[in-house]
Amino acid sequence: MLQDEPSLVIRSAGTLLDERAVMFPTLKVDASGRPDVAVLPELVAREGVGDLNTAADVALLPDGRRVVRLRVSMTTPATVSWTVALLLPAYTDLLRLAADTGCLVFAFTVGGDDGSERGWLGVDIDSEALRSVVDFGA
Repeated sequence: MLQDEPSLVIRSAGTLLDERAVMFPTLKVDASGRPDVAVLPELVAREGVGDLNTAADVALLPDGRRVVRLRVSMTTPATVSWTVALLLPAYTDLLRLAADTGCLVFAFTVGGDDGSERGWLGVDIDSEALRSVVDFGA
């Protein structure tokens, strides 16, 4: 079970296509109030990504809906973690694509921005751990 921490607000979700025509799931998240998270793309571009891991669990909301809480933790080049909550079944396809590709791309925005991204950060996802908490069916 993940520790409770406020989730970053998801502004939009989609996919991007890389130069090899591989599709990756993306989340545009609001990092307002989390300057340590908002600066990560710039920091990683400058210093490289080090130790990074993910964990996921499923939580039940008071109204009976289920959400996947996905936590990303980094210790190098900075010690930081953040969580997003993805409502099921709305985000099932995005989570399946993350499990299939082993990656989830985050675009961070800050509330005062015009909605444009501060930067992108690709995160390696523990596919087996994600599959262990989300039933993607056959």
